[in-house]
Parts: sequence; structure tokens; C-alpha cells
Amino acid sequence: MHRLWLYCIILALLTPSLCLARDAAVIINKANPASSVNKDELLKLLKIEAPKWSDGKKVTVFLSNPASEDGRLFREKTYRMTAAELKAFAATQKGSIVILGSDEMVVKAVSEYPGAIGVVNVYAISSAVKVLRVDGKLPFEPGYLLHGN
Repeated sequence: MHRLWLYCIILALLTPSLCLARDAAVIINKANPASSVNKDELLKLLKIEAPKWSDGKKVTVFLSNPASEDGRLFREKTYRMTAAELKAFAATQKGSIVILGSDEMVVKAVSEYPGAIGVVNVYAISSAVKVLRVDGKLPFEPGYLLHGN
């Protein structure tokens, strides 16, 4: 986690506009043994097509405001839905996909539920959660799925 922040600080000093880009991160509960997923696995988890983790825990997806800029980035790169469509889809998932009011609420919820996965702006990440690698990459690494421009 410290490496990620150090990397961003260095990037901000060298190229300030790069760290101002919208970047989201996939977070999971710290007790979750997963450390990396590929894009297809992530999409199955987020759409509840894979309703359980490999350790048998139920997947619960926590998302922030899908109409925000970060929400738009995330929606376009994963669900490929409008904010209204994502809200309607979440409503059909009987609590498996929960939309909360802020990134801070998502971090708190993910930290409290063992099978939780969430997506937040990288600057909302805290030590209460673990960042999940996507295709072996972390936020700010070239080719990361949820990197915005």
C-alpha cells in the first residue's frame, strides 16, 4: 500500500496532470485470501455471475455513486451500463450489489464484510481494506483496467 502512494507522489512531482486523472481501484476485505483476478473473473464477481469466492464466502459488491465521474469510468469499463441501468440492475440482485453514498462508505462496508468487493477512487483507499490486482496490475500501473484519463 505504501508503495502505491509513493509511486503516485513521485508521478505527481514529475507529471502533475497524470495523478489528476480519474483512477479507480478494486478493493476487498483484508481477510479475503484473493490477491489478483483477471478482467473476466472481475466482471463475473461484479455482476454476481460468480456468487462466491474460491473460499466459499458470498460475494457482496459495494459501489459508490454510479452517476459520479468515478462511477462513469467504472461503469464504462465494467458493467457497460448507464447509471440508471446499473441502479436498476443492482435492485434486482437482492442485496448482492449495494450502492452507497460515498467512497468512504464503500471502504467501511468492504472492511466489515468478509466476502465484500468494492470499487472506489484510489485516493479513498485506506489500510482497512486490500487492493485487488486486476490482470496482475495495481492502480497507476500501465494497463490497469480502471485507469481514467
